[in-house]
Amino acid sequence: MTESALATAKVAFDRIMVEPTPDDLWELQKALLVIGGEPAGRARSVARAFHACLRNLESKSASRTASRWGAVLGTAAVASVSLGEMGEEQEDALSRLVQSGLPALLEVGAAVKSAEAWEVEAGLIYDEFAWFLFEELWEVSATTRGDMTAADRRHQIELLIDPLLDGGTPDAERAAIVVNVFRAVLAARLLPLFTAS
Repeated sequence: MTESALATAKVAFDRIMVEPTPDDLWELQKALLVIGGEPAGRARSVARAFHACLRNLESKSASRTASRWGAVLGTAAVASVSLGEMGEEQEDALSRLVQSGLPALLEVGAAVKSAEAWEVEAGLIYDEFAWFLFEELWEVSATTRGDMTAADRRHQIELLIDPLLDGGTPDAERAAIVVNVFRAVLAARLLPLFTAS
């Protein structure tokens, strides 16, 4: 049964290396539970965090789209109020615009501010995963590169992790970095299992 689970883990891992999906990480998790032992436990921990990362990135993308559409629709509502009133007499139009347009403008402003707040909140997911990945990279590096000084190890890891923490790094780049670092850490954690078989 362990050989079958190991084969399943290898297949899932190969797919994850090409294009990671939450479903493949879930399959890997199940296989690693059957395999058991400390190396499988460490790999499961990374797979669980990687799964959460992918789910958060999916959710973030969907939420961003909804937030932007909200601002666009609010702007369109204000435009429709203003355009509809242009055909009426000037004084009546001004009165109605103040009565109905001002609340609509405030609604758009609120939607835009909500979208800005969303961007800040969404960026925090990178902080969470950077923390986890920094620790994992440190431990993997200490195990495989015991000859490195702590300062060198820290510097090498910071080169990978710092762009995740930099709000100036474009979101698409941050997403690509976090996925690629997760892949590397997962590969490092699975290597002892795959080479032992």
